Amino acid sequence: MEIIKIRDLEADKKTVTVVLVASIEEHETQTGSVYCRLALSDGESQILANLWNTSKEDLLKKVSEKTLITAELYPKVYKGALGYELKRYSAAPAECRIEDFVIKAPMDSEKMFNEITTLVFRGVPEGNDGGTLATMVYNIYHKYYNNILYWSAAKSVHHNFYGGLLYHTLRMLRAAIMVSKVYPVDIELLFAGVALHDIGKLVELDTDSLGVADYSIDGTLFGHTLLGIQIIDDEARENPIYNPEKVKMLKHMLASHHGQLDWGAITLPAIPEAMMLHEIDMIDSRMMQFEDVYGKLENGEMSDRIFGLGTSIYKPDYNGRGE
Repeated sequence: MEIIKIRDLEADKKTVTVVLVASIEEHETQTGSVYCRLALSDGESQILANLWNTSKEDLLKKVSEKTLITAELYPKVYKGALGYELKRYSAAPAECRIEDFVIKAPMDSEKMFNEITTLVFRGVPEGNDGGTLATMVYNIYHKYYNNILYWSAAKSVHHNFYGGLLYHTLRMLRAAIMVSKVYPVDIELLFAGVALHDIGKLVELDTDSLGVADYSIDGTLFGHTLLGIQIIDDEARENPIYNPEKVKMLKHMLASHHGQLDWGAITLPAIPEAMMLHEIDMIDSRMMQFEDVYGKLENGEMSDRIFGLGTSIYKPDYNGRGE
């Protein structure tokens, strides 16, 4: 059968295609009726589709998470936003492969891992070896090697795909290298802060082998900022070779990288490296959302309101961004 991509679905028109069921959640309407919300992936995009009047228990008798299905999808605009309904479903054709429907970072995970653990050493002053923050990054990354290669950076909004954590971190590190050529900062501290700012997501999130993430109990209780600080403390305790003041500033960067208290920061940036980390983080997370939406829009088309940005996105009617 023909595989139709999510971006090609038309509003108010039923379309049959093959998708991956990434996850299933049960919800309840205002009137008390249960329904399932399925995260569906086509290998390029992921959507949430509602299956009405069905409990998760009943659905799981017929459809398992992490499997492919032939789905009849119905996109519909409701209150200015595009939503999706799953009308019918059945088994996917035998020739369809799950790996073709998994959203992945556009770079090889091993290459991203190696680039990050190499680039952080650019920030180390000449003649200074041993207990540097780059060494700390190297040790922590190798400690979590088996997970970090495929870990997602989020459950939703941005970089929520296979290898998303590494991809987000690498792009931020590349940006930090360029910014550090303009402004006077401690580049050892900045590069290490970028590399470790989301390291707590390895504990905050449970990510499966398809890159689908959900919050762990510890993640819900503490959040990735505190968990990341604990990872740094563990490394400093196990290897007491690091400058205590540098470690303190590194932990401050994690504590303040959300930038504002009502955005989840423990404290506000008090050093330039912390402020720069926050701004670079915001740039990459927002650019990822723009890139994702641009992949679904035609030139001259405006999107619906994007939750993570609080606005709609317009794709100009010309090519000028490497397209």
